[in-house]
Amino acid sequence: MLEELVSEQRWEKAFNDSQDLLSQLADEALAEYQAGKTKSALSHI
Repeated sequence: MLEELVSEQRWEKAFNDSQDLLSQLADEALAEYQAGKTKSALSHI
């Protein structure tokens, strides 16, 4: 039971940490898009 609780806590911490990283990457992608530094994946259609 204790092992399961520790595992759940580790998973929750990893998930929360990844959310911070994903948020940072999304902010960077939005800034690049707004600066005109990106290309649409649909531009070749």
